[in-house]
Amino acid sequence: MTSAAAPSRRRRWPVPPSLLVGLAPLVLFAAVSAWRARPSDDYPSLGQTVDSVVRSLVIPEGIAAVVLCLIVTGLGWWRIATVDRTRSTLRWTTLAPILIAVVCLVRLPLVDWGALPSHYFLLLAVGVLFVGVFEELMTRGVLLVGLRRRLPEFGVWAVSCVLFGLLHLLNVLAGAGLGPTLIQVVFAASFGSTLYVARRVTGNLLAPVLLHAFWDFGSIGVSATVDVSDLSKLTLVGVVGLLAFAVLALGIVAGGVIAWRDDRPRRLARRWRTVPPMGAFAVPGSEPRLEAVTADG
Repeated sequence: MTSAAAPSRRRRWPVPPSLLVGLAPLVLFAAVSAWRARPSDDYPSLGQTVDSVVRSLVIPEGIAAVVLCLIVTGLGWWRIATVDRTRSTLRWTTLAPILIAVVCLVRLPLVDWGALPSHYFLLLAVGVLFVGVFEELMTRGVLLVGLRRRLPEFGVWAVSCVLFGLLHLLNVLAGAGLGPTLIQVVFAASFGSTLYVARRVTGNLLAPVLLHAFWDFGSIGVSATVDVSDLSKLTLVGVVGLLAFAVLALGIVAGGVIAWRDDRPRRLARRWRTVPPMGAFAVPGSEPRLEAVTADG
């Protein structure tokens, strides 16, 4: 008599998710950025010319994106890093990424499309797409997988946003001023919350990647072509910036609410886990009971 051998249980992921593995690409990126940075660099000129776009965006960000994709492939994390099992059902939260996309669209007419050659904008689009793929796969992808192994979703949301913001402190090493950099850190952390919302409401990483790239394209395009002597255009740029901050405030609220709502089952489980079951108070039938007192007694 022969029996079929039971199939061996196959692990779902080649490398089990862990916090240390999730943090590793972030630490590696910070170390490489610090090593490459030079305080004498003219950070404000980043992306202002074709040569700058190629040297500072297309080549380094393209290499970083390819390396990170190879790491994710080796880990076997593509699905868990880019797709959520469930999407958020809070429809109002979709306003945050939608309004940021509207801000990006409104800013496009402020770009002087004739100030630089057409291939500049083509290379810029490629460069910011590499930025979107790399930074989103790193912070809203691999990092989220690692954080979810140790933290509740609210903690995952908060820590991922803070770390995304703190990454921009590295710009100081590249010649950026401390004051503007601190503002950028706050802005990036807020923007990270909106990108988190984009992932949660769509269920995948594509929307955050495209939204991130769209934002960077307009931001760099405006700064590279705007005429500083044109006060009317500078005023419009400032108004759009204030509108963006207002939308990002909504993104913080939306991200926090989504994460807090996801943690509700966990909070309820912790709240009621010390309550004994109803059967603990039931009196067995064989136990002696007090006899009822009657008038004859």
